[in-house]
Amino acid sequence: MLHGLGVADVFDSGDGEEAVVLANTCRPDVALIDYDFGHASGLDVVRGLRDHSLTHAPDLPVLLLAPVDLPYLVDGAAEAGANAILPKPINASTLGASLETVINARRVSEDRAILAFH
Repeated sequence: MLHGLGVADVFDSGDGEEAVVLANTCRPDVALIDYDFGHASGLDVVRGLRDHSLTHAPDLPVLLLAPVDLPYLVDGAAEAGANAILPKPINASTLGASLETVINARRVSEDRAILAFH
């Protein structure tokens, strides 16, 4: 779906620690984090991305994918540092609009890179 939206590079991570390492080495324009990950919460990954001692990109825009029936996540996601919560399942138009919003806010180049953690 991401390549169909014009994303040039997608860096896929299997765990939270790897996501933070990829954010440091690949320098993506935005991180797309799934809340429902078996070994770690997406909120833990967002916190790791925001931790200045762990990453060189604490201002990286972060979109958190989460079930819409978990309203307590709104406060938790904001507290962790997510820029937005996107409801799952997500459709291409909603995802595309959200990516464009955060990417344009950072005024990045046309070659976009995404870090996906799921």
